[in-house]
Amino acid sequence: MRKDQHESLDGGWGWVVAFSGVIVYSLVFGTARCQSTVLVPIMNTFETDYSSVGWVSAIVSAGFAIGGNCAAQLMPRIGHRNTMMIGGLVAGVSCVIASFSVSMLMLDVFAGLILGFGFGLSYVPTPVIIGYYFKKRRSLATHLASMGSPLGSFIICPMNKWLVNQYGIHGYYLIMGGVYFNMCIVGALMRPIELSLRLAKRRPQPKSKEDSNAHEIESIDLNMNQSTDFEVKSPDNKSESSFEQLIKNKPYLVLVLSQVALMTGYSTFLLYIAPYAELQVNIDPLKASILFSITAAVDIPSRIIFGLIGDLKGVNCIITYGFDLMGIAMCSFLFTFTTSFTGLAIVAGLLGVFLGGLSGLFYVILADIVGLANYGTAIGIGIILNGVGTLLSPPLVGLAVNSTNKPSTALYISGGFIFLSSLLTLLVQVVISGQKRSRKPNIRE
Repeated sequence: MRKDQHESLDGGWGWVVAFSGVIVYSLVFGTARCQSTVLVPIMNTFETDYSSVGWVSAIVSAGFAIGGNCAAQLMPRIGHRNTMMIGGLVAGVSCVIASFSVSMLMLDVFAGLILGFGFGLSYVPTPVIIGYYFKKRRSLATHLASMGSPLGSFIICPMNKWLVNQYGIHGYYLIMGGVYFNMCIVGALMRPIELSLRLAKRRPQPKSKEDSNAHEIESIDLNMNQSTDFEVKSPDNKSESSFEQLIKNKPYLVLVLSQVALMTGYSTFLLYIAPYAELQVNIDPLKASILFSITAAVDIPSRIIFGLIGDLKGVNCIITYGFDLMGIAMCSFLFTFTTSFTGLAIVAGLLGVFLGGLSGLFYVILADIVGLANYGTAIGIGIILNGVGTLLSPPLVGLAVNSTNKPSTALYISGGFIFLSSLLTLLVQVVISGQKRSRKPNIRE
């Protein structure tokens, strides 16, 4: 693990940034989690099957990957705030255009690719700027922001069903387009950390030497284009780019591989919970959408608990994250053994417990492994690779569901990939431990 490039404010306007992140997570991941609630209405409106409609979710993920990588390149140039606001504008406009779709192809482009691109632009700046504002409380701040994911699910999933019932699938996309424009407003709150430091200078100067040391943060240049403490020197003494450093970072490579396996399973997992409840267990569609609200209701306090745990000394976030993923895989399998709404509700609540550590722990681990100087690039690369799994898995799993005519098939497949991800995450700790042991002789010398 690397020492951070520079100190952080660990509070102040950072809490506004963290709570602004709640809105971003709510809209981006709340929408992603609730894709399955509009799956059947899209099938009925455009008269298509599981494999074809699965491309909407898959292409959203592909657009998200492209947008996330573009965000990593734009942030050092135009700032976190402007990048996020552009993303909100793109997402809103694309969804409004999608409301006029007359074919699945048009829906795939505007409610899939371009909408996902806007999501990627808006999302990536959020964990990055939180990482710059926080150090000691990074886990808590990151988990607070990620709390928006279950909160969004709690609101959006039943809202999706209501909007579709009232206005149809076209009216649904028109209204959601207006909702996504709010990310432009939220983006305006993502104040650059340099501005927060300049405002901090106006406060009375501390008198004690100890306070003066803490106040030295004001003189630190936080331009993201600069990298001093984190630069790795190559044999010819030329500094390497962030990409070159990350490619040589073995723990990061294994962590990214685990995320590819996770997203391959996770994207189909959420997509088929509602269809499984509706078509195999014969649950009312509205009750099926409530399952996501149950998961979200438990997920919200769980995120706070995981955030506090992640900041405790002596807690190994990698091991915690690995076993947390095992819990999610177990829930995927458990869904297929339940044949009543009560059973589904219990498993949905258990899923909420494990989802509490999903996003926040990952970004804390990532920041520790790659350092803040390479943080944005690391997220961009990871999102691109994740997009491979999320692009291919929904349509391929859709073919498997079509052949068996059972949505539970998707839950079996997704559970297997998530379990593989948990094993790879635990392997990250093995790699880190091996690197530490290999360095010990050099230290003694």
